[in-house]
Amino acid sequence: MYYKVCKHCGYNYQDFLNSGLLGCPRCYESFSRELMPSIQKLHSGLYHTGKQPACSGIDKQLMDEYKRLLSEKQSAVLEGRFSDMAELSLQLEALAEELKKRGLV
Repeated sequence: MYYKVCKHCGYNYQDFLNSGLLGCPRCYESFSRELMPSIQKLHSGLYHTGKQPACSGIDKQLMDEYKRLLSEKQSAVLEGRFSDMAELSLQLEALAEELKKRGLV
């Protein structure tokens, strides 16, 4: 029986069927006709489209600032710095409003 062979590494398609592993990156090209239906089923497509982060850019900066202010407020509470607590609370409220407008909270 004849099996396709990768011209780069000499691995054949039967080797792949036996082990589930390919010999080299060029095996994907050599065995593309046989592999693509399986890859498509496993990965819901043939092309990697990436993944968008939950938030990025200015939204991420705002979320990071909100977390930083919360942490700072907790420290102020533990240390009894009441004037700092009040100022941080105001900043947190303003930032929370902005986050709500952006649909992040």
